[in-house]
Amino acid sequence: MNEVKEAVANRQLKPIEWGTFRSICFGPHLYQPLISLKSSQVVVSPVALNEGERDFVTDLKSFYEREQGFFEGKELYLLRNLSRGRGIGFFEAGNFYPDFIIWLVIGGKQYVSFVDPKGIRNLDGVNDPKISFHQIIKALESRLADPAVILNSFIIANTKFEQVDHWLTPGIGQRMTKADFEARNVLFQNEDKATYIGKMLNKVLG
Repeated sequence: MNEVKEAVANRQLKPIEWGTFRSICFGPHLYQPLISLKSSQVVVSPVALNEGERDFVTDLKSFYEREQGFFEGKELYLLRNLSRGRGIGFFEAGNFYPDFIIWLVIGGKQYVSFVDPKGIRNLDGVNDPKISFHQIIKALESRLADPAVILNSFIIANTKFEQVDHWLTPGIGQRMTKADFEARNVLFQNEDKATYIGKMLNKVLG
């Protein structure tokens, strides 16, 4: 812990792993470092990343470092949203506070995406407000009426697809395919680890 404190004080940030403690340094994030920690003895503010959130940041970081051609002419920014009552929440989705906000800036255009890594097995099916928010946010975009701002919402599911493949497509009654989930901006973090970040960012720009 003293090593982290000294690194922050000296502005010499670096990844550190110690027991369940992990610091993540990712240049496009608007503050450094992000902390992942399993402990009831240590208080981290903002709240420490859970495993799904940590994996999302490290997967985004890996994609950013690996796919520099994709980011040519683009600026990427990431922000960990603050907790309920302090961060950005949406009454329209049952007071939903997505964990992360991603900005892609291309020229004079801003692509702002709200991203929530989470388990979805216990959600109320595909009509759960956190999932259907991908449609609601497009209505908010229309009300904003600014062609330079594009809004999106994504759920990054750390649940395996096989655990929710019994969900039914509304109005049709057929079991949902992975493509049906992706059409609703639900991407699977574990089995599609190598591709889900690219799918998300390409959909943002699509």
